[in-house]
Amino acid sequence: MAKVASQMESLGLHFERISAIDGKEEDAQVALVAKRKFLLNQKRLPSRGEQACAASHVKIWKNFLCSGASHALILEDDVLLAPSVPAFIEDFLREPELDFLNLSANAPYSPDEEVLRAMWQRHANRPSPWMSKERAAWRQLEWRRSWRIFRLRYMASVGFVCECDPAPALASGYVVSRKAAESFIAAADDLFYPIDYVWRYARGELRQGFLARPIVTQEGGDSDIEGRSDQPKLPLRYRLLRPLVKSRRFGRRMDVRSLYGWSSL
Repeated sequence: MAKVASQMESLGLHFERISAIDGKEEDAQVALVAKRKFLLNQKRLPSRGEQACAASHVKIWKNFLCSGASHALILEDDVLLAPSVPAFIEDFLREPELDFLNLSANAPYSPDEEVLRAMWQRHANRPSPWMSKERAAWRQLEWRRSWRIFRLRYMASVGFVCECDPAPALASGYVVSRKAAESFIAAADDLFYPIDYVWRYARGELRQGFLARPIVTQEGGDSDIEGRSDQPKLPLRYRLLRPLVKSRRFGRRMDVRSLYGWSSL
């Protein structure tokens, strides 16, 4: 926390600290999780630390909605911030067209900046299924058939912004609109995934994206939540059931179709 506070001060950013929920406390109000559904979708059970982490983010979204702000920049307490963060905030608020923007991750997309720059120079900022040459170029940036980039944007402060679905996981640093916060809170009532997957399932035709070059880095790498990786092998009956009952994100995918058309599916 001291490191984050020092960084924020040096960047001239005022912030509000929201105390996290500690899952080690017996009476902690952790998020409720549909454990069987979680097991079938994630191939493991949730740890209590994950449930506390989820409750902490929900708490932050609710606090944000009680404010008069249109957007919130949410940071976890183990991050390193790029010097460009203040300029990014100014750029983003000038045209806040996205409801959710991940500042800390771009995987599993492959946002090669040379490819992005070439496409931007050709004014190919939206993929077209009717142009095979351009479609092939877009495929270099995406991952598998269902991980799609729908639009390129450019910000002088941070470079290329990719509007996409699904959005990358990792909740170290991200921006949300009021609309997104409301949708995330609603989606968290039926939690069967880690909280940094919530934007992949939230409804409401949310425009989501990520930075080609993240400006928030988690200092310790991936999550340090205890018990997350200490999981037994998935029982055979669940392995057999999983292909039949695993969530296909139908609701979010219908929203994507509404936003971007049939070619988005």
